[in-house]
Amino acid sequence: MSLEFLTDDLLIKTNNFDGPVIVTGAGGCIGSWILTILYRSGIPCVGIDLSEKKDRLELILGNKTSKIKWEVCDITNLKSLKNIVTSYNASAIIHLAGLQVPFCAADPALGARVNVEGTINILETAKQTNIKRTVYASSVAALGMPPKGPWKETLYGAYKLANEHTAYVYWQDWQVPSIGIRPNIVYGLARDQGMSSKNTLAIQAAVLNQSYEIPFNGKYSWLYVGEAAQAFITSVSKDLTDANVFNLNGSCETIENGLNLIRQIDKNTNLSCLNQPFPFPPDLDDDPLRKHIGNYPSVSVKKGIEDTYKAFQQLKLEGRCPALSE
Repeated sequence: MSLEFLTDDLLIKTNNFDGPVIVTGAGGCIGSWILTILYRSGIPCVGIDLSEKKDRLELILGNKTSKIKWEVCDITNLKSLKNIVTSYNASAIIHLAGLQVPFCAADPALGARVNVEGTINILETAKQTNIKRTVYASSVAALGMPPKGPWKETLYGAYKLANEHTAYVYWQDWQVPSIGIRPNIVYGLARDQGMSSKNTLAIQAAVLNQSYEIPFNGKYSWLYVGEAAQAFITSVSKDLTDANVFNLNGSCETIENGLNLIRQIDKNTNLSCLNQPFPFPPDLDDDPLRKHIGNYPSVSVKKGIEDTYKAFQQLKLEGRCPALSE
């Protein structure tokens, strides 16, 4: 059985691209979904990643993964990055590559090189190749800056905020247009690492008949990965003329209510949560994004959980379901 049902309602109906779409961080969760949607929509695309590893993409796309063009590249290497973009005559860049919160904390200098210098290289590549369609992943963690506000401060958030300001300067000084998107908490198949992956891991645990405890509760953003992927693609479906940053939220729901939706699918689950609030905002306004780029599909929490459970269940039957990560 194919997992095409995951993206059937997310396919792009009109190809508005006159060249391939470059996706950095292609081996990550959102990157894998974007490549799947573009490929199934018949839109040429090229994945860029530091590694040849395509485990997440293979979960979603299966044996068609080999049909995706893939380039191994370190985004801190401007020359290599520009050569790839030029050689494919790319029309758009979706920039997702970066190190997440715990990796930035473990090695701040490396985090800055990858997350800040890497994004500068993306903008510089767009400048030198005259690309007018660039979207980059900022983060809700950027709202933790400046310090002493209501939300948790992290190095990751500081780097993301730096990228937003850098992108604005690239527009102001050199007319390099871009959109920065701050995704809230993303869940769905292939979301397997970081402090915000716990709701996805709970769904996976239910399928694997394992107990699982989410270390927080309360209101929480449930942003389905397919909805996030569509937002990034829609952002570069036409030429941009400025440099803006927008929130991307999904649906606001409590963790406990999310667990109850899982229990409605599988009454034998052993899932729980601690009474600890998540340290990032649970509900942000993403209407400005929709008004700026045009509409894209919304996925309810119920539908997102049902599809994710069904996908893990199918992978389990096929012997392809990954082990539950920590």
